[in-house]
Order: sequence, then C-alpha cells, then structure tokens
Amino acid sequence: MAVQKQHYCQEMYNGFKMTLAECVRTMVLPHLMHKQNDSFFRELVKMWSNYCIMIRCVTGFFSYLDRCYVEQYKLPSLSDTAATSFFGPVFSYFNDEARTALLTLIQQERDGSMMDSSLRDVMHGICCSEVKSIMQNAFLDETYGYYSMRSSEWIRHYSLPDYLAKVEESMEMETKRLAYYLEISSGDSYPLCLQAVNAPLMETYVNYVTEKQIGGQLMLETYKTVEEELLGRCSSLTLG
Repeated sequence: MAVQKQHYCQEMYNGFKMTLAECVRTMVLPHLMHKQNDSFFRELVKMWSNYCIMIRCVTGFFSYLDRCYVEQYKLPSLSDTAATSFFGPVFSYFNDEARTALLTLIQQERDGSMMDSSLRDVMHGICCSEVKSIMQNAFLDETYGYYSMRSSEWIRHYSLPDYLAKVEESMEMETKRLAYYLEISSGDSYPLCLQAVNAPLMETYVNYVTEKQIGGQLMLETYKTVEEELLGRCSSLTLG
C-alpha cells in the first residue's frame, strides 16, 4: 500500500499506533493490576520484553514508513512510537506504582545493592517514549529528597573536609547515573545535579557552619575550591 502512487502512509502509521494501544490495553495493563514494588517491576520487565519481541517482528513489515514517511514528516520513529504506546498507558494508569518501583531500585543501588540490568532495559524504553520528562522529573525530585536526608547524617558523622569530599563524590556518581539511566549527556546532567544533589548537601553544610560560627572566609574558600574541582571533573566524565 505504501508504494502505490496514492499511498496510505498516514493511515498505516495511525493504524500502527492504534493497534499497539489496543494491544497494551488488553494484554499488558491487566497483568500490572494489583501489583506493587518488586512484583510490579518484575511483571513490567516481562511485559516490556515480550512487547519488544513483538515490535521487532511487526516493524519489519512497515520499514518503508520509517525510511520515507516518518523521515519526511519529522514524526517519531516506529520504535519510539511503540515505546510511547507502551509506557504512555502504563504511566497513565499506574503512575505511582511505576515511579515507586523504578526509583526504589535506583535508591537501593545508591545504597550499595547490585545494579539490575533489566532496570536499564526498561529505562531505555522510557527514554525513547514521550514519558521521559515525567520520569526525569520524578528522578530529580527523589534524588533531592535522598540527599537532603543523607546530608543530615553526613554532617554529623564526617569532618567538614570529608563532608565536602562526599559532595564531590555524590555529584560525580549522580552525573553518571543520569547519563546511564536517563541518557542525558554529562554537560546537561551536571546543571541538573547542581540542583538535585549539590543544593541540598551544600544547604546543610552552610547551615551547619553558620550555626557553629565557623570562619566564613575559610568556609567560602573551601567551597570555591570544591566547586572548581567539581566543574573540572564532571566536564570530563564519559561513559566509557
């Protein structure tokens, strides 16, 4: 149909999306009902994996759309459309469950648990879909809360130089984590980490030294030194 003189590319493209939406509604969403945390995540991984296998088979029949129609009209690719067709309804119906399950695993990794490779597969699909911004905002909000909590513990247990070393270490790790899970470049992730990581940690630091009446000039010089080191290190981060 797509190669005929009067082609039906738009109808085929819209039909592709409608078929996937119905598939997710009837074959994916029911399996996620009444599940939370790890059981929700495991079912989501299974559904996403099976869905990806189906998409690889189906998109082969519509490769012309990707090569010509999609490129010509600057539309999302078939694979990106498929990701949105999956994660759009999932986040629409199970927004809290999905965010909690994914962010819990990321927090567990921060606390020393082994990285779950299936989490990366799911996050890659989210990054290809239109719900990436929803997940990114949730990720940054959770990160801010995590380091606000950690700052209260660290400021009591570490000396000020060691605390600032923890700030530096956390900035580097979270810059890499944003790049890994949300596929954001180090140049773009560093300003986000300044807000979500550096801000709560340094707010606690400043409040502490003010309360303890520690020399302001010394605090300012130390802070500037750490900030310069962070800028230098984070600007050279790579995923290799």
